[in-house]
Amino acid sequence: MAGGGKNKLSREEELLLQDFSRNVSTKSSALFYGNALIVSVIPIWLFWRIHQMDLYQSGIFFALGTIVSTYLVALAYRNVKFILKHKVALKREDAVAQEMMKKLADDKRMTKKEKDERILWKKNEVADYEATTFSIFYNNALYLALLIVVSFYILKNFNPTMYP
Repeated sequence: MAGGGKNKLSREEELLLQDFSRNVSTKSSALFYGNALIVSVIPIWLFWRIHQMDLYQSGIFFALGTIVSTYLVALAYRNVKFILKHKVALKREDAVAQEMMKKLADDKRMTKKEKDERILWKKNEVADYEATTFSIFYNNALYLALLIVVSFYILKNFNPTMYP
């Protein structure tokens, strides 16, 4: 800990804490919101073409529903990724360590600490990627399944027309 009585973290400590935080990178956030928007637009087609709701009369409801749904699905992506990242990291730890040790075995200049840091960095990278892709898949499947169940079974008796 560095000077003046203040508790300052080193760069490595900040990076390590960042790996365990709920915050996602700008790239992941853009990926989440892009995927969430695509998935959130699907109900417009479902209610417009299948349930024959008028697109212009219900446009405000479609827009509000898409915005709220996009935010909630992106939030679900982020939360599931946070939970899965540590589970994936534990499962992939041995395989990643073996692979990285094979790659780094020839480099005699690198210290044991540097090798361990590279292994940890690679493990976090693999866990981040796998948690991101599975989070998107899982939440999309859940969202679309709930959408279909609600649309065809719960809302089937509702009248799709709106009166001014």
